[in-house]
Order: sequence, then C-alpha cells, then structure tokens
Amino acid sequence: MENNKANDFIKNEVLKIENRLFFARILGSAIGYALITLWLNSIRATASLWFVWVLIIIQFALYFSIFIAGYRRSVACGLNKTLGLIIFTALAILGRINDWELAIIPLAVIIMLIVSTMTKNVSEEKRHLLPEK
Repeated sequence: MENNKANDFIKNEVLKIENRLFFARILGSAIGYALITLWLNSIRATASLWFVWVLIIIQFALYFSIFIAGYRRSVACGLNKTLGLIIFTALAILGRINDWELAIIPLAVIIMLIVSTMTKNVSEEKRHLLPEK
C-alpha cells in the first residue's frame, strides 16, 4: 500500500514536470512567433532585405516548432503517431493560408494545453524516471 502511494506520487511529479516543460515550449514558441511576426510586419518596408529574410527564417522555425511540440505531446498523450503527424501537418499547412494562423495557432495551443493537462500518460522519454513495479 505504501509503495503504491510512493509510485503514484512519483508519477504525478513526472507528469507535472512534463506538463510544465510542454507549456513553456509551446507558449514560448507561440509568443515568440507572434512577436517576430509583429516586428517583421512593422519593419518589412524599411529594413534591409537580408535582415528581413533572417526574421522570416526565425518566424518559420517558431511557427513549425508550435506544431512539432503539439505533435510530440499528443503522441505522449496516447495519439497514434501517424494520425498525429497527419493532423499537425494539416494544421501547419492550413495555418499558412491567408490569415488562418490567427485562428489555428491559438486553438491548437489551447486544445493541446487542455489535453496535456488531462492526460495521465508519461512519455517514453521520461518512463525511466518511474519506479519499476
């Protein structure tokens, strides 16, 4: 009985760590993407071309890191890898159409934060932290 409580405590702590890391990763990427996008839109006409391209590359890296983080966490939450890849690839492509990223990114972030909080699965990368049964 006592061993079971200890195992549950350790599992809950590992889940908290995973959730906090995921929250920081996805929120950091989303906020960084929004800030770079706003900055890029304000200086695009006046800045030198090489600087604009550097910002565009950073913007794309942050954009795709949002969906990569969501995909990795969804697989850890129990979603099939192939299905997750299809869903997040479709969302990433749809987000690049006109201004759809204004709706897709916040929805994807909010849904993934909720799903991540509700899940009780520890990812394969962190299973070594759990005690053996």
